[in-house]
Amino acid sequence: MSKLDYSKIFIKEACPTSIGGQAIMEGVMMQGPDRVAIAMRLPSGELYLKTKEKPKQSRWMKIPLLRGIFSFVASLILGMGTLMESADILEAYAPEDYSEEPGKFETWLNERFGKKAAWDFLMTMSVVLAFAITIVFFVILPTWVVNFLGKWISSTVLLNLIEGILRIVMFVAYVVAIRRMEEIKNLFRYHGAEHKSIHCYENGLELTPENADKYYTLHPRCGTSFLVFVLLVSLLLFSFLGWPNLLWRIASRILLIPVIAGISYELLKWAGRSDGKLVRILSYPGLMLQKLTTAEPTKAQLEVALLALKAVLVDADTPHIEGFVDANGKLVNQFDETLFIDMEAEEPTVPNFEYEPPKIDVPDAISNRKAIEWGQEKLADCPNGRNEALTIFTYVTGLTRSRMITQADAPMAAGLFSEYKRKINERKSGRPLQYIVGTQVFMGLQFRVNPDVLIPRMDTEVLVERIISIAGNKIDKGSWNNAQLLDLCTGSGCIGISLAHRFPNVTVTLTDVSEKALATASENARINGVFTRCEFLLGNMFRAVQSGRKFSIITSNPPYIESDVIETLDTEVKDYEPRMALDGGKDGLDYYRVIAVDADRYLEDGGLLALEIGCDQAASVKALLQNTGRYQKIVTFDDYAGLNRVVIAQKY
Repeated sequence: MSKLDYSKIFIKEACPTSIGGQAIMEGVMMQGPDRVAIAMRLPSGELYLKTKEKPKQSRWMKIPLLRGIFSFVASLILGMGTLMESADILEAYAPEDYSEEPGKFETWLNERFGKKAAWDFLMTMSVVLAFAITIVFFVILPTWVVNFLGKWISSTVLLNLIEGILRIVMFVAYVVAIRRMEEIKNLFRYHGAEHKSIHCYENGLELTPENADKYYTLHPRCGTSFLVFVLLVSLLLFSFLGWPNLLWRIASRILLIPVIAGISYELLKWAGRSDGKLVRILSYPGLMLQKLTTAEPTKAQLEVALLALKAVLVDADTPHIEGFVDANGKLVNQFDETLFIDMEAEEPTVPNFEYEPPKIDVPDAISNRKAIEWGQEKLADCPNGRNEALTIFTYVTGLTRSRMITQADAPMAAGLFSEYKRKINERKSGRPLQYIVGTQVFMGLQFRVNPDVLIPRMDTEVLVERIISIAGNKIDKGSWNNAQLLDLCTGSGCIGISLAHRFPNVTVTLTDVSEKALATASENARINGVFTRCEFLLGNMFRAVQSGRKFSIITSNPPYIESDVIETLDTEVKDYEPRMALDGGKDGLDYYRVIAVDADRYLEDGGLLALEIGCDQAASVKALLQNTGRYQKIVTFDDYAGLNRVVIAQKY
C-alpha cells in the first residue's frame, strides 16, 4: 500500500465536529446536532431524502468510559435500523423487474401478518443472526482454536496474544473476502463519499462534489478505526487475564465487550482531535483497514453524501422532509396540500403521484400588495409591525424591496401566501422576528439564529466595540503577536466571530455547553469567512478549555438574569429564547463568580477580560474581580441607553 500523507488526514486547519455518518444501501446516513438524514439514489436515478429527529442522548453519554458503551449500543441500534430503513425504501421504490420473487416462507409471513410486519420481522432476524455470527466467528472461534495450542505453549500471555492476532487476521480476511462482492464495493464507495464530505465540511469549503473530491477517503474518527481499537484493546486486555478453561474464557470475552468498547471510544475521540506522533502510530492500523473499507466514490455518490450532510446542517426548527429532492435538498414533484388553506378551488384537486407537477386552479389569487396589507394589519399592535410584515414577506417570497414595488399588483406565487400567513401568525403570537426569518445583523455581519441561541442585541455590540477600541492598535500594529481570544458562552458566536472578522491575525476559541449552539456558531463562522481561524469547544465554561492554555483576551456574555425575574420578561424572551442562556442563578451572578475565580489562569499577563453585565450589576461584578487581587484598571462602560453594560479588566 502507498505511504499515507498524514497531513491530508489529520488536517491542522480543520475544525473537528460531532457530525458523523455511515454508508447505507445506495446512499449515506448523516447525524447532526439534532437530526438524522438518509440520502439515497434510487434505481431510477432520482435522489431521495428523509430527515428525522435524532434520538435523545442519555445523560450517561457525558461520562468518560461509560459514554463509549452507550454510544456503541446507540450507534449499533441506529446503524442497523438505518440499514433496514434504506432496504425498505429501495424495496418500496424499486421497479418491478428489480425485485426478486418472495420465497415460500416470506409469502406465508406476508399472508399471515401483513407485508410490513413480515418485512420488519425478516430484517430484525437478519440483524440478530448477523450479531450472533459475529460473536461466534470473532469471539468464540479464535479462543476455541487457540485452545489446542495449550498442549505445547505454557505461557498464558503468549496464548492470549496468539488469540488476539488470530482474531485480527480473521477479521481482515473477512473484509478482504466481502470486498470482492459488487454490492459491498458500492457500499464502500459510499463510505468513502461520507468521509470526503465530512473532510470538506470540517475544512470550511463550499459543499460541492469538486471540493469534497480533493480529500482522502480516510478519516481519523471512522467507525472502522473504532473496530480496530476494539481488536487491539481486547488483545492487550485479555493478555493479562490468564488462561482459564474454555468456558470461562468465552464468558470473559463476551462480558468484557462493554469495557473494551468504552476504552476504544475514548481512544477514538482522542485520535479524532489530536495530531501527535503517538496518535498517528495508534491510528495507523485503523487507517490501513479503512483503505479496505472505503473506495473512491463517483461524483454522483459524492452528491448523495453531500445531500445528507447539508440536510443535518439546518436550524433545529426547520421542518423534517421526506421525498424526492434535487441536489440541494429541495423537494420536487411534491403535492403541497397547504396550498389550499383558505383558497377554494371549483373542484377538488387530486394530487398526481406519478411525479408530474400538480395543476392547481386558484381562481382568486391574492396580489403581493394585498398580502402585505393583510400582514401589516395583523401586526398592527406590534411596535414595528409594518416593517416586520414587509421583512417576513421578503423572506417568504425572495423579492427585494424594489421588486415588491414593481410587482405589487402581481399575483402572489402559488402556495407562498399560506407560508406567509403561518409566519405572520407566529409573529402575532410573540415568536421573535429573528427566529422566524432565521437571521440577525450584528456589527454589520449576518448571523443565523434559532431557538438554540440568544438573539444578538445592540447592547452586546458595545462590548465588541470597546475591545476593538482598547486592543485594536496593539493587534493591528503587531505588538500583540499571535493574539488568541476566548469567547465563553458563545451562543450564536456573535462576539468571537465579529472580533475574528475585525482582526484577521487573531485566533478565536468559542465555547458553549450546548452542542446545538456550537453548531450554529460554526455555521456563522463559515458564513462570515472566519471558520479556519475559529475553534469550537463543547463544555461548561472553562472546563471546555485545556488546562495551561493562555489567551490575550477573554470575552463573555454569560447568563445574568435572576432566576425569579425571568417569568416577568417579555413573551418574546421568556417563552422563546433558551432559558439556559438567560438564567444567571438566584442573584444573576453565578457565572461571574466562576469567571472571577478561574479566568486569570487562562489569561496572559496584561491580558483583557471583557464581560457584558446586567444594567444593575456593575458594582457586584467589579467587586468580584477586585476581591481576587488579580486585576487592575477595572472599568465600566455604558450602552446606548446610558445604562451600565460592560466591565473590562486587565490582569496584572
